[in-house]
Amino acid sequence: MIIFLIIIGLLGMAVLYGIFFLIFKLIWMLFKKQRNFWPLILAGAATLLVIVGMVWATFSTVNRYIVPLSPIIEAAQARTEPVYGAKAYTDPRYGFGLTLYDGTVFSDWIDLPDNGPSLLVGTDTNMFVQGADNDVTIYLLVRTKNTNNTAGALETARQLAQQAQQAQFSGEVAVENVAPAYAGPGGTAAIITGTLSSDSHPGQELPFMLLIAKEDNTLYALLGLEETPGQAEKTLRSFRFKGQTALPPQNPAVPLPAPAQP
Repeated sequence: MIIFLIIIGLLGMAVLYGIFFLIFKLIWMLFKKQRNFWPLILAGAATLLVIVGMVWATFSTVNRYIVPLSPIIEAAQARTEPVYGAKAYTDPRYGFGLTLYDGTVFSDWIDLPDNGPSLLVGTDTNMFVQGADNDVTIYLLVRTKNTNNTAGALETARQLAQQAQQAQFSGEVAVENVAPAYAGPGGTAAIITGTLSSDSHPGQELPFMLLIAKEDNTLYALLGLEETPGQAEKTLRSFRFKGQTALPPQNPAVPLPAPAQP
């Protein structure tokens, strides 16, 4: 497989070099130059610059978007039996609290460029354990600052719900309820509940919950997707701002043996 990729890479470099050579050769011919020396040199330099740019772009992309997922990848690889129970989570950067259930693991922060929002991704890693009967549970947390939007969490949630229902895509967002929530003193919070559906899978709906929490000019949006509502709702409702205490776990997370194979 590695040899095949090397061969493909060399062929790609040869094709790229040939394209640049033709371009520079045509330019040289327009100036009535017959020698191939400079077209060969310039084609090699342009090819090298493109390759260096591609390597840098790949490294930057991996470092920005893939490396932060390491906690989830490592947990999924190390998980040999499912874990059940609740555990407190305190974010190491911003200090907010959550209660995570079963094998849920959150990534490190993914910082979008140009002072964009920061993202956290989470999932229940029990689903990667062979023989475990766990629903697919996915979380996405967005943290952003907006000094222009002074609306509270409930008003912001209603605006987002309206925009989601009017969005044009190959599916539908059905909002069932928008209600106030609690995320600790000093801020406001609200929860949107509803279902997602896709035109490619008619009749299949995926429940979702979206927590909107605002503290001063900082907004947190925590999305929970789960086949069977339960774990995600408890996690979203446990969100507490920095310095507050999330809902205490009822039982510590303990590993349990995987179900016996028939």
